[in-house]
Amino acid sequence: MRRLGLMFGKLAIMRLSISFAFLAIAELLFAQGRTRTVESDSGRVVLHYFTTGQLSTEEWTDQDDRFGRSRAFKRDGTIIVEHGTRRIAGHASVHFQYHPNGAVSKAEFSDAPDAGIQWYESTTTFDDQGNRTDFREQGHDDLEFIPRPGTTFTQPAETFTPTEEPVREPAVASCQKLFVNEVFVVNSTRETAVIRCTPKRPSPVLPSGEHLLAGKDTLRLGSYTVGERFEDPEGQLELRVMEAMFLNQTPREAILRSYHMDLTREHRAYTLEITGWTLTSKDLVDPHGATEGPKPVRRWWKPWTW
Repeated sequence: MRRLGLMFGKLAIMRLSISFAFLAIAELLFAQGRTRTVESDSGRVVLHYFTTGQLSTEEWTDQDDRFGRSRAFKRDGTIIVEHGTRRIAGHASVHFQYHPNGAVSKAEFSDAPDAGIQWYESTTTFDDQGNRTDFREQGHDDLEFIPRPGTTFTQPAETFTPTEEPVREPAVASCQKLFVNEVFVVNSTRETAVIRCTPKRPSPVLPSGEHLLAGKDTLRLGSYTVGERFEDPEGQLELRVMEAMFLNQTPREAILRSYHMDLTREHRAYTLEITGWTLTSKDLVDPHGATEGPKPVRRWWKPWTW
C-alpha cells in the first residue's frame, strides 16, 4: 500500500508539473501578442499585434503567392522595417522574431536572384520599444564587396613639387554595366487574354508577337537594356490587351495595374497585372456592333500606357 501511495503521489506531481509547463507556454504565447490572418481580393495578410493592441508587423502576399511586402512598426506606427518579398525569379524573404510585449526583436532579410552570383542577407535587432540595437549584412555582387553603412572611400592625394610633373597612368576604358529591364504580364482573372507585343526595337530577347495567356497564369514578354539605367517599358514597347473571344461576342478590354520590383542592383522586373475586364465606350453605346458587313473576330483596344 505504501508503494502504491508513493506511485500515485509521483503521478500527481508529474501532472502538476505538466500543467505548469503548459500554463507557462500559453502565457508566453499570449505575452508575445496575437496573430491574425486576413484573406482579401488582393491576397493574404498576416498581422501580428503588440499585447496592448497596436499593429507590430504586417506581411502581405498577393493572390498568386508571387510578390509581397513585409513591414514592422513601433507602437506609435512608425515603420522600422520594410522589404519587398517574392517567390519567383529567385526569392526575397523576411523572418521576424518578437519580444514578450509583441514588439519585433529581430528581422532577418534574404534576397537572391534565380541565376547569378548575387546574394544579400541582413540581420537587424531592436529593443522592446522598436529602437535599433544592431545591424549586420553580408552578400556578394559583381564587385565582390558590399560596403557597411557609413563606410566612405577617399582617393589618396599625390604630392609633388612644383618642378615635378604628376605621374599620369594610362587611360583605361571602364567596363559599362548593362541594367536589365524584364517585363512580365500576370493574368489574375479566370478568362484567357490575348496580348500583342510590339517592341520599338525588336530583338531575340524581346521579340514581337501575339500571345494567349490563360487565367491565373504569368507570361514573360522578354527583356531589354538601355545602358547603365532602368527605363519603364512605356518608351520601349506597345502592348494591346483584350479578352479572348469567339465570333460575334462583344470584346472586353483589360483593367490593368502595373508595378515593378528590383531583383538586384542592376535587374528590375516590371509587371503588368490584368485585374478585370470592361466594355469599351463604343460597345456601351452600340453593344451589338455594326449592322452591315462581317463582324471581326478580334478588336484591339488602344495601347496601354505604362
